[in-house]
Amino acid sequence: MASQGTPSHRLIGLDRALLEVRRLVNRPGYRRRLLGPLGRRIELSTVRVLHAVDQAPAPPSIGTVAATLAIDPSTASRLVDQRVTEGLVSRSPDPDDRRRLVLALTPAGRALLDELAASRTTMLEEVTADWTSADIVALERLLLRLTTDFAILEEPDRA
Repeated sequence: MASQGTPSHRLIGLDRALLEVRRLVNRPGYRRRLLGPLGRRIELSTVRVLHAVDQAPAPPSIGTVAATLAIDPSTASRLVDQRVTEGLVSRSPDPDDRRRLVLALTPAGRALLDELAASRTTMLEEVTADWTSADIVALERLLLRLTTDFAILEEPDRA
């Protein structure tokens, strides 16, 4: 068992805090607060697919969405098909490889992401109203560092 001063013991609190954040953002109340101002029902899968398409470093394919969301390609295909039907994502042949389809946000998809960003910002403003700017900057810097370091674990030569 690790002693109280070892890094492993000190990380227990961080692990608990990360689990708590994940639990809180998956709660119905959080979703209602985030999505309620949009005035329509939005599935979490919709948000995840739109973010995956938007954040891709190159024109994404269904395979890109599957890899980003860590889901099976057939599931990604079904989710993308639903977003295409909803008019939020478009599919077109890749100009460099006509066998491959590339995805893009439609204006409606971009507008929905922008609305979601505004809703999240409003919630964050409320939650951090009594925080200092330095606290917010420090948390952002540390979370970006943490996510970058977690991403390194996913690199093929580290697996």
